[in-house]
Amino acid sequence: MDFNVAYEKYSRLISNNPELNAEDVKYMEDLKDMDLENMHVKYFKADKIYFLRIVRRKNDKGSDEEYGFIDILKHEIKLPKDLINLFVFCIIDIKLKQLKINIELDDGSLKEIKSVAFIIKNVIYN
Repeated sequence: MDFNVAYEKYSRLISNNPELNAEDVKYMEDLKDMDLENMHVKYFKADKIYFLRIVRRKNDKGSDEEYGFIDILKHEIKLPKDLINLFVFCIIDIKLKQLKINIELDDGSLKEIKSVAFIIKNVIYN
């Protein structure tokens, strides 16, 4: 199944959530005394992080400066403009310190369209 269609179905499912009770709501201030920093990559249970991102437009539509991009942890990654408004499947390989960006082909297979060095801040790589 096309992951753009699957994501649309998923979005409809999660937008149908019941409301939280006031006592169940947590705010950033509630966590200010907790150490949330993950310092040692060796304690991760997996070596890779998988996620989807929608490709957004940068600059005016139809201009020479137009291109697509995704934002990952405040890093803007430039992509071809023909991917604008489509989802890409991203993989961060923690051990290799690399980000791979894939698209889904008509047959359901993935095609890597970009691979870049990617380091996550506040993580010690041993």
